[in-house]
Amino acid sequence: MMESERKIESSNKRELTKSNNRSLIIASGVNVFVEKGVAEATVRDIIRSTGLASGTFYNYFKSKEEVLVAIFDDFASEIGENIRSNKHAVPKDFESFLRIKISTFLNYINNKPEIYLIMSNNHNLVTNFSINTPQIILEIDYLKEEVIEGIKEGVFPKIDVDLFALVTRPVVDSLAQEMILQKKLSVEECTERCVNFLLNGFLGSK
Repeated sequence: MMESERKIESSNKRELTKSNNRSLIIASGVNVFVEKGVAEATVRDIIRSTGLASGTFYNYFKSKEEVLVAIFDDFASEIGENIRSNKHAVPKDFESFLRIKISTFLNYINNKPEIYLIMSNNHNLVTNFSINTPQIILEIDYLKEEVIEGIKEGVFPKIDVDLFALVTRPVVDSLAQEMILQKKLSVEECTERCVNFLLNGFLGSK
């Protein structure tokens, strides 16, 4: 093997190790925050179940709060990619657009409820109205861009896009938490409640 190839292979291994270590810390953080809550959890708790050295943790994060932000960022990125990858479902109007986006989101979090379990255990520290990590803001911007494009094409009605983004998130988050925690709503029922509320709110206020 040539020296350049060895360097590339070594670099690839380092990057893989870094990625794996970060993933271990994030996964441990999810478990600890769900079990103990953010206030009671410590960095030591997170490190303990990873098998990593304390120094390794601090190569990636400075505090448990940074781990929490990374958890929400990763969640936002995953769900955003999941929603945008659903290219086969083409909305014919604003109602079908809402139904596609919301049902895709709810199906995803129904299978990965950890983020809402963290939120429910830390309602005084973490609320669905105040979490604004960089990736979450970016995903909301993506959604706004789709709505703006739909309006330009004449497929969607003219609505206040900023208001849409501001109101949609807490509405969907609140019902999603009810679905996950109380288990009284199915994905379909939760979707319809969200869609009906948003349609009546936005289209009825023109």
